Amino acid sequence: MKKILYVLVFLISYAVFSQRRTIEITNIRTGKIKVFEENHRIKIRTLDGKKHIGDLKISDTLTLTINNQSVKIDSIQSIKYQPKTLATVKTVVLITGLTIVGASIVAATGGNDAAFLLFTVGSGVTISAGLLEGINANNSDNKWTFKIIEK
Repeated sequence: MKKILYVLVFLISYAVFSQRRTIEITNIRTGKIKVFEENHRIKIRTLDGKKHIGDLKISDTLTLTINNQSVKIDSIQSIKYQPKTLATVKTVVLITGLTIVGASIVAATGGNDAAFLLFTVGSGVTISAGLLEGINANNSDNKWTFKIIEK
């Protein structure tokens, strides 16, 4: 009888502690659902204009925490995934493009004919860094509804 009680307590506690909290966003027009799970790196903009980037931790049903800063679920303006590798690649591409543009300026002051070509290539690389930002869609509050759920 004691063993059955222990097994029953174990199964009940396992079910209780295995629940995960997530942010579920629903498209207002189409009903499409996206889920943001804990410990994923995200970028959130709040209604007061602040930007929070970091790992998602959910405190309770109304509050989430990013980099030890609490954010209420009803104050979110937009949310998107922000993988660390994408941010690193974007920074490297931006710095490379700006370096090439800088080299074109140096070449132009020296009277080199390749300065325009360098400037064109550098501008293209720099613009592509901006395009990398748009890979992960920005989910704003005018198209999506946000709520915290337990799975």
